[in-house]
Amino acid sequence: MAGYRRLTALIAVGAILVGCVPGSSQVASPSTAASPVESAAASAAASAVAAGSAGPSFDTSTPATLAEWDTETSAGPSGEMDALNQAFHDKYPNVTIKRTSKSFDDYVATIKLAASAPDAPDVYQGNEGYSVDAALVKAGLIVPLDDYAKAYGWETRFGSPATLDVLRWSTDGATWTKGPLWGIAQKAEVLGVFYNKATFQKLGLTVPTTFDEFQATLATAKTGGVDPIVVGGLDGWPLGHIFMMLQALYEPPEQITNWTFAVPGSTFDDQGTQQAAQVMQDWAKKGYFFKGFGGVGQDNAAARFTKGDGLYFLTGPWENGTFAPMGANVGWFALPGTTAGTPSPTTGSLSIPYHISKASKYPDIAAAYIDFITSSQAADVVAGKGDLPAAPLATSTVVDPQTSLGEIIQGFNDKSKAGLLTPYLDWASPTMGDTMFAGLQKLTASKLTPAEFTAEVQKDWSKAHPGQ
Repeated sequence: MAGYRRLTALIAVGAILVGCVPGSSQVASPSTAASPVESAAASAAASAVAAGSAGPSFDTSTPATLAEWDTETSAGPSGEMDALNQAFHDKYPNVTIKRTSKSFDDYVATIKLAASAPDAPDVYQGNEGYSVDAALVKAGLIVPLDDYAKAYGWETRFGSPATLDVLRWSTDGATWTKGPLWGIAQKAEVLGVFYNKATFQKLGLTVPTTFDEFQATLATAKTGGVDPIVVGGLDGWPLGHIFMMLQALYEPPEQITNWTFAVPGSTFDDQGTQQAAQVMQDWAKKGYFFKGFGGVGQDNAAARFTKGDGLYFLTGPWENGTFAPMGANVGWFALPGTTAGTPSPTTGSLSIPYHISKASKYPDIAAAYIDFITSSQAADVVAGKGDLPAAPLATSTVVDPQTSLGEIIQGFNDKSKAGLLTPYLDWASPTMGDTMFAGLQKLTASKLTPAEFTAEVQKDWSKAHPGQ
């Protein structure tokens, strides 16, 4: 699941968090050879890293196997990791990368147990927030990365050093944005709207400039026999991402940020958030989500959209590679705000970070690996697979600005520079994902009212942050 939001004000208050990135349930074996295009980009990455790295050295003669776990199961992201892992092995032939990839839900459910096992992976993704990263820090399962950050220049790789604050925790895992650095992210995220250009043309639509216009396109699609929004409601979190975009239209970014970071006095149970919940429930009642969405997983839903079903797919950039078969027929825009010409907030962040296991026999190799896959040269590989890298591109021509990825990159840059990126809401407590996503499933099934939904979520928050 992601550069930081805050190149401006939100980062300063810690609004730029690493987000949740989904995927399918496949398991990948050790890296396979990349395509010629990927190999060329990866080789360029290897050459640049070899020439410019100032990081710690390690034994390059003794064979070593580095176990790496990630959530990159979508087509584009999985291809990126395979290409980069092969390139790292090409650079360091003595190092073999043994990759394991799991769907986000499965991953989050198992990573803490795997991280505490005697054979814990050497390098693995976590997830910002109290549920995963805070628990990993508190249990002493990962190592601080400050020395590596200085050696490799990570503190300035993604802009201001403050960008990394969201990856800092006190050593007891209690205080967020303060203390040692525990992870580094490879990608950035911004939630938005993928659309089918051919269907747009068929329905006589143009890209909406206000939220009212956007809702009018939903009605037009429904009347025209086209599913307005394709989403996999069975997984829960995809509904969460749609809701987060809606909430950002009705709540000031600072209020969303304060609530997510547990600022005393914050609340989810207010009029603006209930209004967003009402809109989402209304969409479900009007049939704007395709029929049977509650029983369909996100991977299946993405496959349907790729084949031409539906008008919109609201999600993050990790699906851009999935939609590659659509070619120039897929476009992207940020969900427009309530007033024409006024930029609207949306959810976005750096993506989930990579950590080094405290149990790893090869921490220096693991650090070199993280440096390799988060470099600007690696960003070219990530972008070449249709995803949004956190580091600046080494080669600007890798991305055509007229493509969906070019639109995503521009959207992320615009939102982050304007301070209009809000954090993922499920970071707010260890159980918030379960509570919120299940609540949204009930909300869209009309089993909860908007007021009941917001009250239920706030109850979870208050339990996790007593006295605040």
